[in-house]
Amino acid sequence: MGGEDAIFNWFKSAKPVEDTMPMRERLDALERRIRHVEEDWTEVYNKFRTLQMRVAKQVQRLDANSSQEEPPGEGDGVKTTGNPSSLSPRMQRIQEQILERRRRGAQLGVGGE
Repeated sequence: MGGEDAIFNWFKSAKPVEDTMPMRERLDALERRIRHVEEDWTEVYNKFRTLQMRVAKQVQRLDANSSQEEPPGEGDGVKTTGNPSSLSPRMQRIQEQILERRRRGAQLGVGGE
């Protein structure tokens, strides 16, 4: 029976790894980690908002430019190319596709009624 007492005494004296750090220190460490995560999230969110506002302004400029490039009554599908654009060639193709879809939609709406 003496051997069993020694084993139980060893279990009682052995502390789990998580109990080696006092609770207050663990709490402080977790609070610091949460604060860092919140700061990182705020930074990422602000960057996202800035990018989203830039995209919204660019879309407004593109809409304004596309409405100025197409005088009323000239919806024959021919794109006027006179203004150099700050868009990449890929983005210019995408913009042309969007404008073409709008033209087709406008033609269908007028002819279908």
